[in-house]
Amino acid sequence: MASTITNTGLKAVVDALVADDVVKHLGWGTGSGQGATSTDLATAAAESRTDGTPSAVTTTTTDDTFRVVGTIVATATRAITEVGIFGAATGAVLRMYADFSVLNLATNDSITFTIDTVFDQG
Repeated sequence: MASTITNTGLKAVVDALVADDVVKHLGWGTGSGQGATSTDLATAAAESRTDGTPSAVTTTTTDDTFRVVGTIVATATRAITEVGIFGAATGAVLRMYADFSVLNLATNDSITFTIDTVFDQG
C-alpha cells in the first residue's frame, strides 16, 4: 500500500509548528557537519539563543514551509559557520540545522537568519 501526506496535511504540520510558538530559538556556532541524529550545534558560540519569529510560507504548495527569522548579535569577534533552531532558549535539543561558509564578524556585528524548512511528499 502506498501512502502520502496531502498538501493540506503538509499545511497542517507547518501551521501546528507556527501555532506552538516553541521551535523558534536560534543559536549559532563555529562548527559544521551536524546530522539527523545531532542534538546540539557542533561548537556553540558564547551568545545566548535569540527568539526568532516563526511563520508559514509557500514554496511549492500553500504553507508547506516553516520559516523562522531572527537576528543574533556578536558579543566578540566570531567566525560563524552554523546555525540551529531549538525548542527552548536553554537546554533544548537541536530541531533544525544548517552550516555554511565562514562569516567573520566583529563585536556588535549581527546576522539576520531566515531559515526555511520545506515539508513535501518526497
